[in-house]
Amino acid sequence: MHEFSMFIMRVCLAGLFAYVATRIFRPEAELGFIVGMTAFLVIMAYLLEYLRTRNK
Repeated sequence: MHEFSMFIMRVCLAGLFAYVATRIFRPEAELGFIVGMTAFLVIMAYLLEYLRTRNK
């Protein structure tokens, strides 16, 4: 359950950040762009976590 709750938290925070950043820098962007940016941010979060913990 811990991993699933962490996933949900990351998706929510990435979605919020993507929405705010998109509205600031690209106000004409559509919903698909925000969803894509959210997916990118979640993937980067998992990639950075993997890189941080791979030597442990």
